[in-house]
Amino acid sequence: MNPKRAALAIVAFVSCFLAAGQETGKGSLFGKVLGMISKPSLSYDSTAIYQPAPHWRVAVSGNLRQAGVSQRNEFTYGSAMMDSHGNVVEAISPAYTYSELQGGVDKTIGLNVGYGNLSLGYNQKVGGIRKNVNKSLSFDYMANGAALQLQYFDFRQPIKYDMRIGNKDDWFFYQDSGETDNPGRMRAFIADVLYSFNNRTFAYSAVYKGNKIQRHSAGTWMFGAKYIQGMVENDPGEDLSSYVGGMARQTSRQISFGGGFSYNLVPYHRQPSEEGWKGFRNITLNLTAVPMVTLFNQFSSIMYELGPDGKYQEGTKNTMNGKLLVNYVVRAGAIYSWDNYYASLTASYDSYSYKGKSSVEYEGELYDNVISSGRFSRWTAGFQFCVKF
Repeated sequence: MNPKRAALAIVAFVSCFLAAGQETGKGSLFGKVLGMISKPSLSYDSTAIYQPAPHWRVAVSGNLRQAGVSQRNEFTYGSAMMDSHGNVVEAISPAYTYSELQGGVDKTIGLNVGYGNLSLGYNQKVGGIRKNVNKSLSFDYMANGAALQLQYFDFRQPIKYDMRIGNKDDWFFYQDSGETDNPGRMRAFIADVLYSFNNRTFAYSAVYKGNKIQRHSAGTWMFGAKYIQGMVENDPGEDLSSYVGGMARQTSRQISFGGGFSYNLVPYHRQPSEEGWKGFRNITLNLTAVPMVTLFNQFSSIMYELGPDGKYQEGTKNTMNGKLLVNYVVRAGAIYSWDNYYASLTASYDSYSYKGKSSVEYEGELYDNVISSGRFSRWTAGFQFCVKF
């Protein structure tokens, strides 16, 4: 699925349910479905989890974040020269290219709207609205024992690169480094699934959603699954693309599974003193760590060539199945709730990598001994202020 289409699908799907919330009292089908998936769970222990009735939430957020992807290609390169006697001297030497799309720390603003277990959020880089760059869209569904999060990212940043052939003492030694004139683009669609085995006294959404309230400290073992589909593309006319035989777009698909632990620490809790939210107070902290093993790891390179009209056109596509790798997800957060408001601080770090053999076409020849490795990483730290209705 194309990441942009996936993002539009998220918007369309969630819009139906949020709009349907307005019809809940009229008994519409969508309203009934929305009520069913947002109603309080009967399996929670009421002495450990406080479940308010489903309500609307509107939150504004400010975040610091940084995301990037790096790639290294190692291969052999043939060089030739004519010596003083007119003889052609050939040499086969090791070579590599390294590229990195890694921007600075972005400051973003965002809006999050939710009802019950559902929420939809949008974040945009400060100062990037006119250029329509560095934005993200997310959809969350957090119910008893289970959490689903869909995210779409779109980042643009010049790509730094380094290219080397041979060693410094070799006659065929060549090195070049720099930054692309045109920004590269990274897009990704990520689906996360988490399941907590303790679904009686632990609520994962207590810190990250605020729709459930953790009354006493509790922890749980977690099962996690992740699907990520990403794309990194560069202008085919850049030197970086010519160094790797016209490779200007790379796509990746990964499926990972794993397990870890999550713990909610509650230093303070006070129930509302009357009907509604009046007098309510709560402080909850969470730490979650879920190592994952990537079982499916596919990477594709798309080559571009100059067409007869002088424009670059898509050519050969090479696909690589990567090796089994260990990745991880780490999240931490703290929330303070009072009356019908809450303020939260959250932080997360994701790291996913790939490695395997791929092919590069150069000057009409296909080199199938290219060792490719890459890594995607992302960290986010944010503040959110929410009003409950």
